[in-house]
Amino acid sequence: MTEPPPPPAPASTAPGHELIRAIGRWSLVALVVNSIIGSGVFGLPSTVAGIIGNYSPYAVLAAGAGMSVIIGCFAEVASRFQQAGGPYLYARVAFGRLMGIQTAWMLWLGQVAAPAANANLFVIYLGEFFPHAKDPVPRALILTALVGLLTFINIRGVRAGAQVSNLFTAAKLVPLFAVIVLGLFVIYHHHWTIATPPIASPGTSQCSKPCCSWSSPTADFETALAPMSEAKNPRRDAPFALFTALLLCTVLYALIQWVVVGVLPNAAHSQRPLADVARIAVGPVGAALVAIGALISFYGYLSAKILAMPRVPSPLAEQGDFPKAFARRPSPLSHAVRLDPRLRSHDLGTSASRRLQMERNPLRRGPPPLLRP
Repeated sequence: MTEPPPPPAPASTAPGHELIRAIGRWSLVALVVNSIIGSGVFGLPSTVAGIIGNYSPYAVLAAGAGMSVIIGCFAEVASRFQQAGGPYLYARVAFGRLMGIQTAWMLWLGQVAAPAANANLFVIYLGEFFPHAKDPVPRALILTALVGLLTFINIRGVRAGAQVSNLFTAAKLVPLFAVIVLGLFVIYHHHWTIATPPIASPGTSQCSKPCCSWSSPTADFETALAPMSEAKNPRRDAPFALFTALLLCTVLYALIQWVVVGVLPNAAHSQRPLADVARIAVGPVGAALVAIGALISFYGYLSAKILAMPRVPSPLAEQGDFPKAFARRPSPLSHAVRLDPRLRSHDLGTSASRRLQMERNPLRRGPPPLLRP
């Protein structure tokens, strides 16, 4: 197999401009899962149940199998790079500048709109507990606080942003698996009888439509590939994170779909299928807990996007495809020199030699050299 052409070297490759590689393997898995699971899981099961009935769990598995081909392509390409940019970088290297710019703008605009929709859903769900949250002034204040808090956390650094993403990923998975356990408990007490009536001999169109519907909630993984310049070992960890997240989300979605059609006799007409499953299992308290879980899921999705998407304009600016102001980065080396004048000239010479090697072959970058006083 021939080696791919090396990616364009960033404009700022000085040692002082090296970013902190703080995203580990499991933090990257959490970021991919957090980027995938948003609002769709709380409403789509009823839509799919209305199309294909009790066959819908198989549609989820088919959608996961189809997405594995796409994720396999991303995993193969991601294993060749360790710079920021994600799909923009891959498209620019493979197809040229024009395709790279188009990919970047489509990615950026699409992934900016999706978090905005989730923030809007957050306010709508919050209105179930605080009705005045939907009023114009409280709504504006809540949205400002939601985005402002995550912005402040990410300004502190990628490590803080990754830790928040990890926290929200774990927090959103707990209520979803709780719904699955409660639903299986109800189905067990009904001797594993599926409540949703079967659909006799579903046609090809009936089978393909729910597969396409469930493919959408398993997408959005590509945004997690944007901050690869801050991942500890992106060429190794990115493929692992993509396939691990796909397996987890596919199993999770299939089990959720199973308990929805297994517990709800009229799942197709349920506006909040997960809340209805929890209500049947443990009463109104269960429905309230699912609503809280939805709020956590929406905000966690927003945290993943705010962590990843600001990393897209920087590589564009470094390649001259965006204003140069977006390529500015802090210079920790200059601070180190000022704070410790005893820094050895040998270390500075080693850093300069290393920078020259990276410019010649960006694919062989490793961790930045340690500066010893």
